[in-house]
Amino acid sequence: MKSLSFDAAPQPGDGRVRAARFQARSALPVSAACVVANGVRETLTTLLGASIGMRLFEPCIPSPQAWETLLQDARLYRVRGAIADAAVVLRAPDAVALAVTLFGEAQNAPLLERALSPLECDVLDRMVNAVAANFGSVCGARESHSAERVTGIAGFTTYFELLVTDPVAARIGIALSRDPSPDVGATLDAAVLSGVTVTTRASIDLGRSDLAAVVRLKPGSVITFAQMPFHRCVLLAENRGIARGACGVRNGRYAVAVDGRA
Repeated sequence: MKSLSFDAAPQPGDGRVRAARFQARSALPVSAACVVANGVRETLTTLLGASIGMRLFEPCIPSPQAWETLLQDARLYRVRGAIADAAVVLRAPDAVALAVTLFGEAQNAPLLERALSPLECDVLDRMVNAVAANFGSVCGARESHSAERVTGIAGFTTYFELLVTDPVAARIGIALSRDPSPDVGATLDAAVLSGVTVTTRASIDLGRSDLAAVVRLKPGSVITFAQMPFHRCVLLAENRGIARGACGVRNGRYAVAVDGRA
């Protein structure tokens, strides 16, 4: 959805004014992403047998250029859910780092640049499938029992990352096929306002008169007007017209017979 944001730096020549612009922002609650992050952290703790350090980068709506960079040479897995589909994005260095750690091997720069062996691919696939079991809070109940390897995730909109900091340095990207619709707030029932009182007044357009005639008015002056204006009464509340009709007297009190809304 579009939301109003302001540039981080003030405009040139003015230290106070920041440029405003509308930008796409994800409606996925950070709390839902936190549920995923906590579940993934516990899963990796079990798989690696070590304490896991992890940071969550909040959900965003990447631009087409950003998607191209994120998915370049990445290992992709799709998880089909009842609400939306999710995808796990593992860029090449991150996939190697996780595979090496799963086998209990030490990391070094040359190893992280190599291709995965078939056995490492199988183990990594199992890890992703275990991790995907935690996606219920962002994509609903899973429609399939496994995460499937795919070559692309065209049309996905939302993205957030889990940065594993210990015992391995690696990023696990999570993409969603659709951004959640903003929650609609509770509506106000008119019955709630039944006890509220407002002051109303009736206004009648009696006609036109030149300024000189108005200036000559004095106590005792008589102004004549036709009967028709009584049918052009407007009922006002806080200077806003709320109804129209004919005004007059009923049971000794001024009254307005409402013909319709103003």
